[in-house]
Order: sequence, then structure tokens, then C-alpha cells
Amino acid sequence: MSEKREFDVLVVGGGVIGLSCAWRLAQRGARVAVLERGEPGAGATRVAAGMLAPVGELTFGEPELLELTLAAAKLYPEFVAELAAATGESSGYEQLGALHIALDRDEAAQLRRVHDLQRSLELEAEWLPPRRCRDLEPGLTPSFHGGVFAAGEAAVDPRALTGALVAACLA
Repeated sequence: MSEKREFDVLVVGGGVIGLSCAWRLAQRGARVAVLERGEPGAGATRVAAGMLAPVGELTFGEPELLELTLAAAKLYPEFVAELAAATGESSGYEQLGALHIALDRDEAAQLRRVHDLQRSLELEAEWLPPRRCRDLEPGLTPSFHGGVFAAGEAAVDPRALTGALVAACLA
């Protein structure tokens, strides 16, 4: 006869979100089980780019989403530092900024509209001509029409983050 286990919470999905929720619940004393059909991080997490880019991914007409993503970006360094302290594992978090380029005139017009919105909301974003974009990314295509650099944006390695979260949950 198998041993019966009881849990307070069942988290469905062992990607970054599910594992983060499981870890936080366990820290608060809950008995947690994570249900994942494959390996942890094998679904959407595996193909995620890991971008933490609230400024560059700004969308017209979604002020509440911007507020949430800016708040999350502000909290993220503390989250990954706490995770690293708990596990000794890196999440691959880096705050290097993000460069969004326009490949043609139509994209440049749209990117300038977004940049105008970024500036009107006093977000950290700078329009750069092609030469300044190449200073940041020398391997860019020879022909493009400029870009926007958001210096405060960051990225995380989703696979490394998953590994650290698995270690935290097991601990």
C-alpha cells in the first residue's frame, strides 16, 4: 500500500511561475506539491526569451499593465538575489538594457510613436540613430532606421532560473 501524502496546495505547472508560487507558498508554511507532466521548465519556460522589458514592450491603452510590469521589474533584483542566497544558484539575471530597432520606415514610424509615449510617461528610453545603435550592437544588419534603447531593462536565463527554483522548492 502506498503512503498517503496530504498537501495544503497543489500547484499545476512546473514552469517559472508555478515553481515561484510553490516556493513562496512553502516559505509561508504551506505543504505544497507541484504537478508537472514533464520536466520542470519543459513547457513555455523552455522557449521563453527571459526578457524583463516593461519599457520596450509598452502597449498603447494599457496603463494598468505598465504599472504592474514596472513594479515587477523593480522587485525582480531582490527576488533573484533571495533565490541565489537560498540555493547558491544563479538565475542568469542581468540588467544590461534593451535595444529595439526599426528595420524599415514603417517600423521606424511605429517605434517613434511608442517612443513618444515612453517619453510622455517619463520612462527611461532614448531614440538612437543607426550609428549609435551599432555602437551598442556592432553586428546589426547594414540597413535599418534607428532604434530605442531602454537602459533599465533586464533579462533572466529561464533554464537557470528554473534550476534555482527547483533547488529552492526541494530545500
